[in-house]
Amino acid sequence: MLALVGGAVAVPACSSSSHSGPEEDRNPGQSDFISAPPGASGTFGSPSGSVDAGAPTSDQGGGKGGEASNPPRKVEETDLYRVEGDRLYYLNAYRGLMVFDVSNVDQPRLVGRSSIHGSPVEMFIRNGIATIVVADWYGTMEDGSPFHGSIVRGLDATNPGDIKVLGEAKLGGWVRDTRIVGDVLYAVSEDYGWYYGWDAVGASTTSSHGPKVVVSSVNFAGGVISQKGSHTFDGYSSVFNVTDSSIMLAHDIPSDPSQPWSQPTGRSELVYLDISDPLGTIGVRGRIEVNGSVQGWGADNGRWNIDFADKRYAHLLGCGGAYCGGQDGRYVLSTVDFQNPDVPVRASELTIPSTGWSVTARFDGARMYLSPGSYYYYGNNGTTPFQIYDISNPSAPKLAGQTSVQGGIWNFIPSGDRLFALGNEYGSNSNKVALQYFNVSNPAAPTLIGKSTFGDGWAWTPAAGTFKAFVKDADKGLVVLPFSGWSSQGYEYRNGLQLIEFTADSIRTAGAARSHGWVERGIFVKGRLVSLSDQSLSVVDYANKANPQVVKEVTLARNVVDARPDGNTVAEVSTDWWGYDDRQSEIRMLPMDNADERSDASGAVTVKIDGNNARVFRNGPLSYVVTNVRKEIDCGDGRGNPAPTPDGKPSSGACYAYVPQVQVVEFAHETATLRGKVTLPTDSGNSYYYGGWGWGGCYWYDWFGGSDVVQVEGNALAFRRFYPKVKSDGTWDANQTLYVVDITNPDAPNLTSTDITSDRRSWWGNMRAVGDKLYTSHYEWISWPVYDPQTGRSSNGTVRYYLDQIDLSDRAHPRVGSRINVPGLLVGASETDPSLLYFTDYRWWNGTTRDDLSVARIVGRKAYLQSSTVLDGYVGNVFVRGSKAYASVQRYDYQTGSDSQVTLHEFDLTDPRRPIDRRAPAQRGWGWLLGVEGDRAIVTSGWGSGIDIYRLQPNAAPTYDRFVRAQGWPGSISRQNDTLFLASGYWGIQSIQLH
Repeated sequence: MLALVGGAVAVPACSSSSHSGPEEDRNPGQSDFISAPPGASGTFGSPSGSVDAGAPTSDQGGGKGGEASNPPRKVEETDLYRVEGDRLYYLNAYRGLMVFDVSNVDQPRLVGRSSIHGSPVEMFIRNGIATIVVADWYGTMEDGSPFHGSIVRGLDATNPGDIKVLGEAKLGGWVRDTRIVGDVLYAVSEDYGWYYGWDAVGASTTSSHGPKVVVSSVNFAGGVISQKGSHTFDGYSSVFNVTDSSIMLAHDIPSDPSQPWSQPTGRSELVYLDISDPLGTIGVRGRIEVNGSVQGWGADNGRWNIDFADKRYAHLLGCGGAYCGGQDGRYVLSTVDFQNPDVPVRASELTIPSTGWSVTARFDGARMYLSPGSYYYYGNNGTTPFQIYDISNPSAPKLAGQTSVQGGIWNFIPSGDRLFALGNEYGSNSNKVALQYFNVSNPAAPTLIGKSTFGDGWAWTPAAGTFKAFVKDADKGLVVLPFSGWSSQGYEYRNGLQLIEFTADSIRTAGAARSHGWVERGIFVKGRLVSLSDQSLSVVDYANKANPQVVKEVTLARNVVDARPDGNTVAEVSTDWWGYDDRQSEIRMLPMDNADERSDASGAVTVKIDGNNARVFRNGPLSYVVTNVRKEIDCGDGRGNPAPTPDGKPSSGACYAYVPQVQVVEFAHETATLRGKVTLPTDSGNSYYYGGWGWGGCYWYDWFGGSDVVQVEGNALAFRRFYPKVKSDGTWDANQTLYVVDITNPDAPNLTSTDITSDRRSWWGNMRAVGDKLYTSHYEWISWPVYDPQTGRSSNGTVRYYLDQIDLSDRAHPRVGSRINVPGLLVGASETDPSLLYFTDYRWWNGTTRDDLSVARIVGRKAYLQSSTVLDGYVGNVFVRGSKAYASVQRYDYQTGSDSQVTLHEFDLTDPRRPIDRRAPAQRGWGWLLGVEGDRAIVTSGWGSGIDIYRLQPNAAPTYDRFVRAQGWPGSISRQNDTLFLASGYWGIQSIQLH
């Protein structure tokens, strides 16, 4: 006898079969039983229940062909976040996997973090185990050869304070789309056959084969990461539809698959992949070519251009020719019958006149919604066509109805007999997000119910790129869209969550909650909204939908520009580059054992500094932080006239100049104290303008290399200011001012200035400090290069380099001194003899230039060459330590376009007449010397985004130690004992153990 316990049990759904009784009897005393699989109904159909169109958990796929013998598995989506119980997991672009305790959602607390070297794509969480997809990952294969591509990494985050790596599986190319089916992750990647790193040529690439599409499977059951299957196909673009037992893959067909670049053929291949094995093996079954080239871009990387919802008929929308656009362009809707997965049959082909270069499409049951994928299309008069196709008859799909809408459409979100069309509306000075709401109950006559628009100036939402960012709660009648935008009125970034209310017959723009950073998602968590951006997590009270309020904001990533270790703490200086906060920078004192912020550091001592774009100059316990502060000034066009607005009228708005400010900060006793500060003057008509009516302004960059700020004798800063000025007659001259900030008294910095040259049309730069002297450089032409049209070549031009000596012995009265002809540009000087200067010289060698490292002694107004060392390449940064100079030298073969190499040199200049050049073995790729810290030299690596570390030892060449993948692009470098600290921008502080 069978007893039922526990109050209730789950039972499979009943079949709709017409059988009058069971096929297998049940009799008393029976001991042998034959049953149907759990949840079966003759064939494995679609999962029961409705799925929110705005956030589906699968492709709603099922098909009747290729029935599996295994019970159906659940198809699930990966995403950037997941909530399990009181834990919120967020895959942040900068900081990697972040785990928050949201038991009190109004006080979220970081409880763990695992950094990721690469570009996080998406993830999946099950019982605290994270399965993460990472692209742009550098490493090695089992045989030691370089690998650049995507990986799947397993992380055990059950104890978030000690997240452990469970394993990794390498995938080819860049992952474009993923699904979870049971315990298996399926991914489609695109691999263009590019070599990176050791065989790279700078930022460019070479190819070993033509473009490939890769479908891979990775099993993560039991926390064990294991790649189970991989199949490769020719093509540039690909999309796939995933069911519990099959993948319908579509990829384009290139004209010559062996070549890295070849013209599209205007055709695609549909491939049925059998994934019925719950362990993850992939079987290739039927294949068929169709007309139309599949698009692997647009919303969700083209996912909605394919449909296999009923597991029998595959629908594919492609470009009719090589491309969709053009006056004769067309789309092709192909329908293929996969009733027999091994022998697919073409059911129909419908040619659709093209209305744009790309498409926005969405299959929904027996319909296909279609619109151009951008605002621009042929015949554009400010509106965009919106079409509905009836695909209920696979043999004869047809246009059911159409209308036109204002602006463009990026993404369709079906909602029963209603449809959301997300796009934009262009104005003369704006690009707003527009959510249009349609009644599509009658496909022959779609009706616009209304629309919601938002965003001052320029605005964008990630929901344009993925349905996963479109969050809808039908019970609350609420759509939540993350957005980022630029306000031309406030001249600032405005980012956050936009609330939109709707009913069956209305839609209305409600309020917005502001936050920092590029907002990726807005999600419901315990009665609140949580905004997730690359820089912050914000908790929003949306009880008043017209005026939602941020009740808590947690900073996730800061742009760290300096990391200064001091005993048990690290002083972190951060500033904003993107304009999210152009008012202030920040200094935080972090515990040494949490410098990389793997756990909550919200209680760190924090000091605010006016301005952004901070740079730090150190002098013992003092730091001089140079920022740009915004000052309101009179508007002008640079000729003494008011700057006109776009309609030609004088501007009544404000204009702004960003000018340097020096703030003195003292670090002592694990805290930071602000001392004195001074702001440099503005130059009316020539500073960095930001007009109140929306003009972006002009940036004047240095003509030659060298910093525009140099530290002299520890406690002084020199500023180079060069601003061209257009005069009323149309000619120009320039402000050539040198400013000196004397910080002898840290509580009262003093500002002085002088003009470098009386020739207002000349140029100068390359400031360098040697002892109490400041040098600048310029050159003058001797012979100008002359182009010969007969040979197609120019003659070799020649110049003289000059060193301009600035005497700062009396800082209140800086004085321009001698003008000395020297062998090249000044790159350093002896730390023991300031009369010995080091130069990078450039000389012609048989029609090409080569670099020398030259040593010259300055005596009076003359430079006397001591030695010259010919270099096989171009000099990068030069660092001087005692009587030694260190430099990276780059070589590049312009004839072959290959064999790029970087070499670290140590020049022993103890005897300046007989320099000793000790060089490390060359490394392939591009690189430059970042710094020299004790017995280590750090060079940016030609192998991926990282650094190469070299050991320095007496009387021997530097030796290559190891490669370290950096988080982001390394900036400043500091060392304490055997630990390096890299300030890595928004990726934070990265600490590297040297032993």
